[in-house]
Amino acid sequence: MNKAVFLDRDGVINRKGSGYYVFREEEFFLNKGVSDALKYFISKGYLLIIITNQGGIAKGIYTTTHLEKLHNYMIQKLKAFDIVLTDIYYCPHHPDVSQCLCRKPGTLLFEQAIAKYKIDPKGSFMIGDSQIDIQAADKMKIKGILLPTNGNMMDIIEAGKI
Repeated sequence: MNKAVFLDRDGVINRKGSGYYVFREEEFFLNKGVSDALKYFISKGYLLIIITNQGGIAKGIYTTTHLEKLHNYMIQKLKAFDIVLTDIYYCPHHPDVSQCLCRKPGTLLFEQAIAKYKIDPKGSFMIGDSQIDIQAADKMKIKGILLPTNGNMMDIIEAGKI
């Protein structure tokens, strides 16, 4: 079985700025330590899977086309550091507009990734910047690690949390 690092996007991979929704390339900046941390995880044999809530789609703030364009931009930025993501899963719903099972703290996106990539939850972990991320991980019996919003992932590696 494979092991994976599940990662929230906004606030973990990229800077969460004054605007709540990040969907434009000019608003997307990798957080400090992201490239070094992701390279470290790859060197330890982890798959890299982003699981992100993107409720701005349901609210009509941006479209799936905007999101996919931004994700392609992120993929290219990471490739410049020789980092290849295994996959990106996103929930386009928002509880103010529509109900679903995929929005964290729901677990559907985790379940799909685990099935597709034959992941061992006990050998995996989730890095998120909110309690919702940790709650989803707990439901799946995945170790959850809370990172301060826009924090440096290398800090949790150096602190031995991983």
